[in-house]
Amino acid sequence: MTETFHFLPTIDLLILTIFIIALAGILRGFMGFGPALITIPVLAYIFSPKEALVIHIIMEIPSTIFLLPFALRHSNLKEMIPMFSSMTIAIPLGMLMIVLIDPQYMRMVISILVLILVGFLWTGWKVKSKIGLRTMILSGACGGFIQGSAGMGGPPIVSILLARGDPPDNSRGNVMFLMAGIVVITILTQLGYGLINLKLFTIGMVVSPVYMITTFLGSRYYSNSGKNKFKKFALTLLAIIASATLIASFY
Repeated sequence: MTETFHFLPTIDLLILTIFIIALAGILRGFMGFGPALITIPVLAYIFSPKEALVIHIIMEIPSTIFLLPFALRHSNLKEMIPMFSSMTIAIPLGMLMIVLIDPQYMRMVISILVLILVGFLWTGWKVKSKIGLRTMILSGACGGFIQGSAGMGGPPIVSILLARGDPPDNSRGNVMFLMAGIVVITILTQLGYGLINLKLFTIGMVVSPVYMITTFLGSRYYSNSGKNKFKKFALTLLAIIASATLIASFY
């Protein structure tokens, strides 16, 4: 396979790509999750799906580093570290299920469960008792397994974190901490499978400034006026992701 840069065949596609990356950056900065839903379909149209996944995760590196201080300040580390640890172990195990179960069916079931939970959360429901260590470990394992087997561990994990009823800063910090973990684990896994090469790394770093700048803008909007809107936007985004994934699973 040649290492030619077969991307950006037209100026229109270039503008579309920059716009999508900018929109995803704003979403990442404000919400802490969800940009892959926007960027990967567009990148997969220009590159192969595997290359799109690699470029997206490389693009995430600077923004993840930028958001990490907020995550470390505001996340409940004592509860998130066990969740992160179980997630780390479960992601490779979930990847083994790809050969046994069609990821399309996994995404369908997960999307339905997420939509049900979002419906409960929209009504104001939250976990009445404090979520303990065992529950956090189990939740991390489930989210990691889903990430490995179906590539959508974010929505289930975020749904569980929102159900805790934490203040907006803590919820956002928890989400960002665990999403940073997913980025790190995914990069290590891709390196292990030899998916990252110089060409894809270069492309990811070239487009990362646009993503980084708009991530900063999204983060500033949250700091200035978006805190009270965080949960509403998060639930809306979860519903959109789950609905789009559910519909796509039928095609």
